[in-house]
Amino acid sequence: MKKSKLTLALMLFSSCSAMAQTPVKEAAVNNVENKKTEVIRIFGERNQLETTTGSAFVLNEEQLALNEFDDIHRILQAVPGVYIREEDGYGLRPNIGLRGATSERSSKIALMEDGVLIAPAAYAAPAAYYFPLMSRMTQVEVFKGPSAIKYGPNTVGGAINMVSRSIASIDDGREAEIDLAYGETNYTKAHGFYSESYNINNIGELGFLLEGITLNSDGFKYIEANGGNSHDTGFDKSEVILKANFTPANINDYQFWQLKMGYAEEVSHETYLGLTDADFAQSPTRRYVASEKDKMDWEHYQLQLSHYIELNSGTSIYTQVYRRDFDRDWDRLNSFNTNRSMATILTSPDTGINALYMQVLKGERDTLTQEERLLFTLNDRAFYSQGIESKLFYDTHWLDADLAIDIGVRLHQDQVARNHRVDEYAMENKHLSLIGNRRTITHNQDTATALASYVNANMDFGQLTLSGGLRVEYIKGEAISFDLQTEAEESRKTNNTTVLIPGFGAFYKITEQFGALFGLNKGYVPNSPGQNSNIAPEESWNYELGLRYSGDNTHAEIISFYNNYSNLKGNCTFSNGCLDELGQEFNGGEVDIYGVEASLKARFDIHNRLEMPINIAYTFTQSEFQNAFQSTFSQWGTVNKGDQLPYLPENQLSVEVALAHEHWQVSFLFKYIEEMLESAGTSTELEGYYTDEMTQIDFSSWYQINKALRIYAKVDNLTEGSGIVSRRPFGARASKPRQAIVGIKYTF
Repeated sequence: MKKSKLTLALMLFSSCSAMAQTPVKEAAVNNVENKKTEVIRIFGERNQLETTTGSAFVLNEEQLALNEFDDIHRILQAVPGVYIREEDGYGLRPNIGLRGATSERSSKIALMEDGVLIAPAAYAAPAAYYFPLMSRMTQVEVFKGPSAIKYGPNTVGGAINMVSRSIASIDDGREAEIDLAYGETNYTKAHGFYSESYNINNIGELGFLLEGITLNSDGFKYIEANGGNSHDTGFDKSEVILKANFTPANINDYQFWQLKMGYAEEVSHETYLGLTDADFAQSPTRRYVASEKDKMDWEHYQLQLSHYIELNSGTSIYTQVYRRDFDRDWDRLNSFNTNRSMATILTSPDTGINALYMQVLKGERDTLTQEERLLFTLNDRAFYSQGIESKLFYDTHWLDADLAIDIGVRLHQDQVARNHRVDEYAMENKHLSLIGNRRTITHNQDTATALASYVNANMDFGQLTLSGGLRVEYIKGEAISFDLQTEAEESRKTNNTTVLIPGFGAFYKITEQFGALFGLNKGYVPNSPGQNSNIAPEESWNYELGLRYSGDNTHAEIISFYNNYSNLKGNCTFSNGCLDELGQEFNGGEVDIYGVEASLKARFDIHNRLEMPINIAYTFTQSEFQNAFQSTFSQWGTVNKGDQLPYLPENQLSVEVALAHEHWQVSFLFKYIEEMLESAGTSTELEGYYTDEMTQIDFSSWYQINKALRIYAKVDNLTEGSGIVSRRPFGARASKPRQAIVGIKYTF
């Protein structure tokens, strides 16, 4: 079949490449060999990407290795239709949006690793406080349009799947590598993996992968204290992954099992406290003394068991059972002991009593009154996410077309338990001193259980490709609040909903290289548990229409999109500067988001095995509220018809030009992002504020000394482009300044 198992790789992530020949029946061996490519990734063959009916973008291992980016924000800047709001400069807690879906903590897109949802609680609390280290990924896949209905639960913007390293097959032999790097701000990286497969007579094939990575940096910001500068604003982040594959021998149906286990941890001295605009202009990398004790500390565990069986040449089933646990403590300055918000103080630092609060924040004056005490919150949250998912794939020939049908069912449950406490501190002699007694301010537990299923059919008539599908979600939520003194259950709210999410796409091949595509799908984001009955889920109808060219060395695409929201939804979180109604969701009514995505990937022969790869990505976006309303949501306020959405740049452009040789490569990556509005309406603390226009250039290069040894060097933000990337949660925040890094890779 031309497109057998088009989407199988979403579940059969790259580890499935261990499908080397084993002593099974000859027919099964040949069948496996024919399908090796298809089961590794979502797009295992080039023509699948060229004729897909929706918008899709794939960054392969070669592209990821070239720039050696650790930050998912910098990786995705080469993908059109992706919107980024930086926060810490390292992408520790990404803010990613697709086609206008809010970028806040990446909460409105489906984030996956090897086909499994990775948000700590994708239904109950989808904010992406956990994110894997990108250095261990070998592919990043971005999907928008009709294909999003297969991944859910959020289908408004799309989905991002990250493919982790595969296990070496017997044919590949043993694989091992060590990667060491060092750079400015005392940046260090140590990354290594070892993988091998064995053929055990009359039993089958056994393969394993052990991979570990650690990243750390002193940070690029400094804290002023006692007349000196401290650089304890960095992070330390590590992950260990173990995979094991087993392919049994002497069975009628080809099948294999995989076990994946992982542990990750992070300690980062990050803060929500930014700067006033005036202080930012003088020193954008400064941090106020009041943030000296801010620290994020988390641990993440994952366990995953997968089974694949091929019942015959056209039918297969893939099943995954998974469990993820995530525990985090983010201890940080939240506010003064007053109802005056931190954002108000920082946007009007010279007005009345605000000037006194600013002196305390900077350590220029000790705390004198009760209102000047600093509230330091210990945001303790525990998450789990677990489930079982099974997908059936069926290939046949019908009505002169190759027909591929996949059907999936997933039973999923996730939970977040919050136990937030607060300490009071006083500023004394340029340091924070603990005073008063600790008290609990939030104690609740949200749980979501979802039964989801979908059916999707793909028909390839040769010149015309059609796809259509339907997703059904039944979601039950439960929110429990506990008494802050006795910890007894105080209230319990339950809610449930059922939603049908259709999608349709078409691709017509006008010539062998040139084609047109059309897509239509329903966008949906469910309510989190415990919301009031008047809060509607986020819903939209999304349309796309585009042209695609695929030649031997050139791939170009231009797609127009239109997302028609019947209801946009906002969510009150600490990260967007909201404090008083934490967890509450807000209706935004009808909104239109539309624009154009364009991309070009080309490779030109220069001279004597010298090539010039060029990658260009451009996105134009417009947004308009279609109704007027008043909201207490911090990003909206008083909205009039025609007002724009915040954090949605009208223009953004990425251009990468490289010179590539067999033994070396150099590359320059140019990025431009237009200024972004920080508040949609009026009557908000950030009314009329914009982020700065951003222009940056990244440089990367590598040289292959011999078959085993490679050295590389890179400079992020070569031209030292800087500016305010956001004023949320509290105050102006800077992008990462110039950082030079050198590294070495040794392959065994």
